[in-house]
This record gives sequence, structure tokens and C-alpha cells, in this order.
Amino acid sequence: MEVLNVTSDEIEVRMSDADAVLINNALNEVCNGVHIADLEFHARLGATREEARALLRTISQAINVMDCGRRWPVPDEPAD
Repeated sequence: MEVLNVTSDEIEVRMSDADAVLINNALNEVCNGVHIADLEFHARLGATREEARALLRTISQAINVMDCGRRWPVPDEPAD
């Protein structure tokens, strides 16, 4: 992983597919694997479970884009 830019409220990074998969797997384990009580989740991780799941969805979607050779950002899916 390469840090591209750091400001007071943002860190911009470039990561390999292996880095992205590692972060994806760690987030998946924390969100869906090991048991952390909802009341403890924020205290331990600094984010709510839903915030962590939103990050997991974004990382997972980016990995899928890499795997399929598509462009980012992915357009919104049409509603059913």
C-alpha cells in the first residue's frame, strides 16, 4: 500500500488487490465473524457496525470491479 496524500481529515492511499482483499477479509471477520456485542463495537473499533459494513461493501465492490476489469465508480444499479 502506498500513501499518496494526508490532510487533517483524509488519507488517500493506493493499494494492491492483495491489500484490498486483506482489508476486506478483516472487515468481514469483524462485522460478521467474531462476536463483538453491539454496545462494545464502537468502543473497540471507533465506528458503528453499520459504518464498518458500509466500508466493507465499498471495498468489496472495488475488488469486484478489479476482478472484472470494469471502471470505477460503478454506476448505481437500477431499482427493481
